[in-house]
Amino acid sequence: MRHAAASWLSASLFALLSIVALCTPAIGRTQTTAPAAAPAHVANAPATLRYFNRDIVVLRVPFFGNSPERRARVAEANIARIIDEPGGATVTYQNVPQGVAILMAGQLVTVLVPGDRDTLRGQTMDQLRAQTVSRLSVAVDAAEQARMPQRVLQGLMWVAIATAVAVGALWLLRKLVLRVRHRVDAWVVRRLAQLKSESARQMLSGLIASARGLARLAMWLIVLLTFEEWLRFALGRFPYTQPYAAAMTEWIGARTAGFGSAILSALPGLFSALLIFLLARLVTQAVRITFHGVESGRFQILGVDQQLAEPTRKIITVLIWLFALAMAYPYLPGAETEAFKGLSVFVGLMVSLGASSIVGQAAGGFTLLYSRTMAPGDVVRIGETEGTVQQIGLFTTRLRTPLGVEVSFPNNVVLGGMLHNYSRHPDGPGMWIESKVTIGYDAPWRQVHRLLLDAARRTPGVMETPAPFVAQAALSDFYVEYVLRARIADVQQRLIARSTLHANIQDAFNEAGVQIMSPNYEADPEAPKIVPKTHWEGLAESSVPTSGREDARA
Repeated sequence: MRHAAASWLSASLFALLSIVALCTPAIGRTQTTAPAAAPAHVANAPATLRYFNRDIVVLRVPFFGNSPERRARVAEANIARIIDEPGGATVTYQNVPQGVAILMAGQLVTVLVPGDRDTLRGQTMDQLRAQTVSRLSVAVDAAEQARMPQRVLQGLMWVAIATAVAVGALWLLRKLVLRVRHRVDAWVVRRLAQLKSESARQMLSGLIASARGLARLAMWLIVLLTFEEWLRFALGRFPYTQPYAAAMTEWIGARTAGFGSAILSALPGLFSALLIFLLARLVTQAVRITFHGVESGRFQILGVDQQLAEPTRKIITVLIWLFALAMAYPYLPGAETEAFKGLSVFVGLMVSLGASSIVGQAAGGFTLLYSRTMAPGDVVRIGETEGTVQQIGLFTTRLRTPLGVEVSFPNNVVLGGMLHNYSRHPDGPGMWIESKVTIGYDAPWRQVHRLLLDAARRTPGVMETPAPFVAQAALSDFYVEYVLRARIADVQQRLIARSTLHANIQDAFNEAGVQIMSPNYEADPEAPKIVPKTHWEGLAESSVPTSGREDARA
């Protein structure tokens, strides 16, 4: 009887101490404003107890008025407090009437109650207790190891070694690939020299190009795999990041197993589809190489000349891939599923409803391709938009403006409007930029010519051949209109070159004491309106000469 009473008293005292320990972090804190009452289903939602980047246990039910979220946060605070105390922090447990008390160094961390079990998986209290003690022991051990400087240095040393090994492996891989490529190129050159048939040479070149593409893909896969293994190894060297390494291992293992089973089941169909696409790739490579010869002027095929070689190649390539897709469709994974069939019907319906506009856009694309009015890289103006041609597609044409904005135009809009191509000039690649100034008749025109040409020579990017020149475009009532034209090679830098040219013109005229103005005045000013060299960077309002304000009426 006395033993039973003593046990009951001990359990009651332990429960009281548990409540005090759980509420300890809240003692001494007063809230001036009562928080808004949260809904019951939100306040009592399960919360995960985490420590040192690891999940310890999921608390699912309230305990003595404390919500699962509060229980988890208080337990985390208790763990951190106990860890900071001197001495070891051995994780133990003790059965209490309410459930299981989890202890560290003999101090309470939290109390697990039967409601915290995962009932969907049939978890028992013994399993919950064993799992919690094991996870908390691992987390505490990792936290204690992380505080050891030698462990951190050891981890850094292993990461350095792994980095050196990864870099060395990639370097060796690159050297090996380059050596193999040189040998293959030499073999291809010898083999091509032995072949007498032009078609055989073109076919072999296409096969080699496809093989090089596959080799590059394999090399990049090896690089990615090396980086992933290095990252996983590095994360596993430090206690805090070990869960990330374990998660990466688990994720990669699951994905590998899933991919493996899916690939094995779809392997026969994939092999057939791959064979069809590979044949299509080989044919398109042969077509590309053949029409490249036509474009270079070495020979002609069926009357196709150099101008029509590129658009014809694109049309044939599209037809080949459409035929290959139609042939490979039944072999693709999921082709017989209802979702795939529904998608096919939906695409067919969309094509049928928009057939008229699609045909018009396609016709516009063919017209642009065959007319050769512009090419990718040309600087053009379509309507009010100026930019560099990025792509001439089957349905749209894409431009990139000098501000970096990409603009797409439907091909029928391009055909229906006015197109200015600044890159097409008999003088060759590049474009002409202009700068127009109007100078009074009192300035010698020879001096004006000399100053404008000197400014052009100072501008980076201006070509010497053809040389810049100045034209007197008009003799107006009060001034002469001079137009400086200079040619630049890089059309992408036209805005910067034009701005630099304007700045150099101002400097040249200021140095010579010649005013840049369009006089239309009632009387001459008392002094020339020029900017002194000492004021090129700007001047205060009070220092402007009075005569400089007697501007002519522009």
